[in-house]
Amino acid sequence: MTQRTYIMLALAAMLAAIVLLRQFVWTESDVLQPVAPDSVQIHDVEYSEETGNFLPDFAAFDAVLDRPLFRSDRRPALVQQVDLPIQTSTASTTDDGPPDFIVVGTVTGPDGGVATIRDQNETSRIHVGDTVAGWRIDAITGSDIEVSRNGNRYRLGLGERE
Repeated sequence: MTQRTYIMLALAAMLAAIVLLRQFVWTESDVLQPVAPDSVQIHDVEYSEETGNFLPDFAAFDAVLDRPLFRSDRRPALVQQVDLPIQTSTASTTDDGPPDFIVVGTVTGPDGGVATIRDQNETSRIHVGDTVAGWRIDAITGSDIEVSRNGNRYRLGLGERE
């Protein structure tokens, strides 16, 4: 026999013992009888029926019917945001050397991405098409950015100068 069978037999034996004790050992005098409560006074309460309009007319809810809460066209109006190119320094554009800023981080997305750069201890976010220290940002990828000026192109990786 399994352990489960032993448990079931033990429960059946305990229930049988309770039934036998109830029938032969406990007598009717041992059973507690409920005591009748004192007389309870019941008051007749009169309820008055109120009549009248408790809610506004259905026409007052036209705004709810015209603009249901869960329709797709009930979104806030989009705010047009214009990003202006960032000019972080006024370096001369005649210098043909590599850029003097460091790429701190990049995030790519469907609109070209965003890069974070540090130029002269100043950190700023740039987008494709922005101009920084005379350098035009041509592309932003997952690990670097491409910049150009006066026909010179450079690829700057994360954390390095050209």
